[in-house]
Amino acid sequence: MYTVDILIPTARLAFAVQDGRVRLMPEHQPPDAYHAYQAFRKQHDVVGMTTFPNTVLLRGPSTILVDPGIHLQNEPVLAALAACGVSPDDLDLVALTHAHLDHAGAVGDVVPPAEYTGGRPPVAVHEAETQEPHWAAVEGELNRRALRLLEGEEGELAGGITWVRTRGHTEGGVCFRVPTAEGLVVIVGDVIGPLVEDFASLQPPVDEPDPEALLRSWRLIRSWRPVRIIPGHMRPLEASAWHS
Repeated sequence: MYTVDILIPTARLAFAVQDGRVRLMPEHQPPDAYHAYQAFRKQHDVVGMTTFPNTVLLRGPSTILVDPGIHLQNEPVLAALAACGVSPDDLDLVALTHAHLDHAGAVGDVVPPAEYTGGRPPVAVHEAETQEPHWAAVEGELNRRALRLLEGEEGELAGGITWVRTRGHTEGGVCFRVPTAEGLVVIVGDVIGPLVEDFASLQPPVDEPDPEALLRSWRLIRSWRPVRIIPGHMRPLEASAWHS
């Protein structure tokens, strides 16, 4: 069994440029942040945004860091690990739900280059991600690390944790199924979000590039009957969020 700790919870940070000054949007947590950001965009001509994912620490038979986050999370991730009594040397694996920069950028600060560490801990990512256009944004960091490329549709990640390929957000996106004392917890990355209503109603947004793949992934995730789902950019979802 594993314990699941969110080291750094997701947030959305937005700003507008107005009269030569930067105005920050008041802090909002997902999913309210998504609605606030959309309203903020309507109020200003020049708007920028950055967001970082839930960074998750799994401890049990193996110690695994999931989705270290954007590059600017380097020191915060290390400090959050230290607050849990964990150093990077204690990690058996760093695992990515997918290889978008906001999920993978901080790998370079958590995992030293392979030539200095002998390839420990490796970074697990699905091989399909290496063929996607977004790989170019992270390959400089990731290719210097010892990569463990996941192949196929599912398998064991480590110590009883399994991974399953869940297309829709990216071709190589995966979920991690984690056994805990409470029941199954599933870390899903960005295959769910930014609104829980879409997942609860099984109605993918019309602007999704592959809504059919997304719908298949949602149905698969629900079929596992997890007690909790941890998306990339929303608060953890309890079972009541998608079951009537």
